[in-house]
Amino acid sequence: MNLQVIRGTATGIIQQAGAEVMLYYDQPHTETTKSSMFDIVTEGDKASERLIVAALCEAFPDHHIVGEEGGGMGAPAEEAEYFWYIDPIDGTSNFANNIPFFSISMALADKNLNPLVGVVLNPVSHEIFSAVAGQGVTRNGLPIRVSDTESLSQAILCSGFPYDTATQKRINVDAFMAFLPQTRGVRRIGSAALELSYVACGRLDGFWECRLNPWDCMAGILLVREAGGKVTDYQGGEAGLTGAELIASNGLLHEAMRTVITANP
Repeated sequence: MNLQVIRGTATGIIQQAGAEVMLYYDQPHTETTKSSMFDIVTEGDKASERLIVAALCEAFPDHHIVGEEGGGMGAPAEEAEYFWYIDPIDGTSNFANNIPFFSISMALADKNLNPLVGVVLNPVSHEIFSAVAGQGVTRNGLPIRVSDTESLSQAILCSGFPYDTATQKRINVDAFMAFLPQTRGVRRIGSAALELSYVACGRLDGFWECRLNPWDCMAGILLVREAGGKVTDYQGGEAGLTGAELIASNGLLHEAMRTVITANP
């Protein structure tokens, strides 16, 4: 299996999806809620996923597809060796409010959740971040690397809050507040896939969040790792990351971030 060829195919598909999404951007939206009033879906999400799923099924009929707005597509999960994790619009709330910070994310992983190919597109800025396991990462075709920031006092970090803030106690506020006086700044921008891409290219020094889903972060995990960074769960484990707990950093800040996060659950 040639992962570079698959990367090229995924890049073509995500560009088509980006063009489709932009037909709905800065237009009146029809919204429906899913798990909560914070968790919404628009016609743009649905159109993007339809296009991506159809293209992946045609190109890789023996792969299983896991998507945010659907699931169980492509080859049966119990028969597939490879799995696509797709988020047709990561940052739907931003998209619905015409805030130009959202993305489309596609990742190919094996059955053990090891990401092999990752592609993230910001369709507004036309930036494509893509990586192949063991073969590096690029932004619009040019190699990128994580930052060399060594101290939290010089760092810009980013995080987010889960959709179930109304019903859960562990919603990341304590860690967010703990980082504020120790860093140059903490951002909450609204698209985990794009925020991880920004860690990969050095715009952000670190990112953490809990209760993400694999389609939110699988591509971003690979981008950061291939850019020389580190991605683990809150305990420092690197295998089988699902997004339940995620810390991504330039590597230099990783243990300092983990110390703050685990002290403020």
